[in-house]
Amino acid sequence: MKVQLDWLRQYVEWDMSKEDLCHLLTMGGLEVEADEPVDLGSGKTTEVVELNVTPNRGYCLSHLGVAREIAGFTGAAFRSPEPDSELEKAFTSSPAADALQVENEETGLCPRYAALVIDNVKVAPSPQWLQERLIAIGLRPINNIVDITNFVMMEYGQPLHAFDLNLLKNRRILIRRGGKQEAFVALDGTQLRLDPDALVIADGEKPIALAGIMGGANSQVTKETTTVALESAYFDPVTVRQASKKYGLRSDSSYRFERGVDIEAVITAQSRAALLIRELAGGEILNGRFDIYPNPVPRKQIALRVSRTNQVLGTAFEPDKIFDYLRGLGLEIVKEEQKGERVLVEVPAFRPTLQREIDLIEEIARLDGYDQVPVTSPRGALSPVIDSPTRALVQEARARLCHLGYAEAVNYSFIEKEYAANFMTAFAPEDAGTIDLDNPISADLGTMRTSLVPGLLKTAISNINKGNKSVRLFETGSIFHQPNGGQEAVQNTCIAVLAAGPHPTSVWKGANAAHDFFDIKGVLESLLDGFGVKAQTGPATRTFLDAGQSAAWTVEDREIAYCGKVEGKLTSGMGLDTPAFALEIHVGLLAEVLPGRKKFQPLPKFPETYRDISILVDKPVASGEISDLIREAGQPLLSRVELYDQFEGKKLPEGKKSLTYALAFQSPDKTLTDEEVNPVFQNIVKALDGRVGATLRDQ
Repeated sequence: MKVQLDWLRQYVEWDMSKEDLCHLLTMGGLEVEADEPVDLGSGKTTEVVELNVTPNRGYCLSHLGVAREIAGFTGAAFRSPEPDSELEKAFTSSPAADALQVENEETGLCPRYAALVIDNVKVAPSPQWLQERLIAIGLRPINNIVDITNFVMMEYGQPLHAFDLNLLKNRRILIRRGGKQEAFVALDGTQLRLDPDALVIADGEKPIALAGIMGGANSQVTKETTTVALESAYFDPVTVRQASKKYGLRSDSSYRFERGVDIEAVITAQSRAALLIRELAGGEILNGRFDIYPNPVPRKQIALRVSRTNQVLGTAFEPDKIFDYLRGLGLEIVKEEQKGERVLVEVPAFRPTLQREIDLIEEIARLDGYDQVPVTSPRGALSPVIDSPTRALVQEARARLCHLGYAEAVNYSFIEKEYAANFMTAFAPEDAGTIDLDNPISADLGTMRTSLVPGLLKTAISNINKGNKSVRLFETGSIFHQPNGGQEAVQNTCIAVLAAGPHPTSVWKGANAAHDFFDIKGVLESLLDGFGVKAQTGPATRTFLDAGQSAAWTVEDREIAYCGKVEGKLTSGMGLDTPAFALEIHVGLLAEVLPGRKKFQPLPKFPETYRDISILVDKPVASGEISDLIREAGQPLLSRVELYDQFEGKKLPEGKKSLTYALAFQSPDKTLTDEEVNPVFQNIVKALDGRVGATLRDQ
């Protein structure tokens, strides 16, 4: 909110420097964001300050509101225009009811609507003083009628609108809801299709304004205008906010209506504007005002305790000082009880956010100055924060993935409905449903995500399009689905990892080698090994993964994770031309199968003995099955088994593949000799031959 200091001085005087005034406003809750002179042309400048007005102080979106605050801070007299009595004297003998009809069908959404008719106006440029007022606060002068409505809005904080009465069908104003797909063209040229959730101002056949937001191009004031209908109203803040967001229209008017205007100042601001129009445009104000206000809002009364005020603020204010602060803000003490210890305070209509005793206490703190609140060190017992198993697991996974060279991404929890359906089977039954949002922020973010992978794919596409060809990302977060049968929605915490594009430079990979299935599989196995989880590997049945390059990990018949290559049709459909490999872990299930607390194991006193074993086995046999078989047959001396090579090619018999494992043997009692290791190794070879038909490669 930009405020011109010369303009403010019309309503309040202060005896301090501009710097001290800015400090006073900031310490009173109106932070000064900028302070600079504005060039008005012809060598003239004026001082303007820009205030950061918080949403609960909509009354300060006006010069009168800021002036009232300064008066409260300094104790100076506050002067406000009183145009209502003067308007009564300015009415002509012609009744306004003969020139206009006004009807309000939506008194709940528009509790008060007022209209005046001003005839024989002459639209022309505004006088210099009015143009300079608007230029100083960043508004562009248009013509005297429009400029007056903008001037009064910035003076009172009450938006106004002037319609060309001769353009209104049947010379009628009707406050109603919009029709289904009803056409409307705003003043800025925006073409809209309205719905019944929109509140409109209409004439006898069409909308002429989107209530509280913007007028229509079909009723705007032009050079040919001779008669105007001057509107002033109170519109429901929530309705204005929802319509402004839905239809993408923002204005100074909507900004004020969203925060709540003074319902009692509706007619006062209108009177001020009508008198200025008569003065600057030669208008004649027809007799009578349309003021539809069927349910006047009573003023709220709040009880305030002096002892409670001092207790909250840590002060020792006398009652009279507290009462002076409240009166300085325009609040009225209507009743004193308990010898002034407890008072009943009546809240004016321009402060609708004052609802409770604590609100009044905050106002007292503001007027005394936030910098006057005594500084005390907080005291209290701090309870240690104990992470839940799920949170601790996620934190550890984050650290491990960062160490593996992956960057964390944070995406919205909502995605396109198509992607949510495609990735439904991540950790949900096939017959589960998606969860759609009633009021999405955009059309492509209308459904709660069923997997973290689509968001990572979108982020990968964005990175690749901006030149980051090698993408290694992970994300932690919740996924959602609706069980079949209408039960309560299910939310699960997951960890997802995605790799795409060329592999970073490494001694293990050739130049420009692309990520592959074994990269993402290695990440998953590294995570599970780090958590101490022993899982069985099997085929993954997810439709969004390539069946030939995917796998799932289970513990006690519960599938805790999967990884694989994302189906090419899905990635190309999203705009990703390079293969993408992903994994996803169900954190809740993983937390349930974590082993108990680890116990310290003494470091081995004797070295390991190493052997490699290279075998030929049928292609369908899983490498994990062979690893388990080797561990079983190699007990008690076998300490580690690692697969480090797999080969398939023409040099091998048809239907066979070659697997090479590194074996480590170790004894807690002595250094092993070949004579002690050989029998165990032969037992492994025999078990492989007998159980899966595997043979050594050199045979």
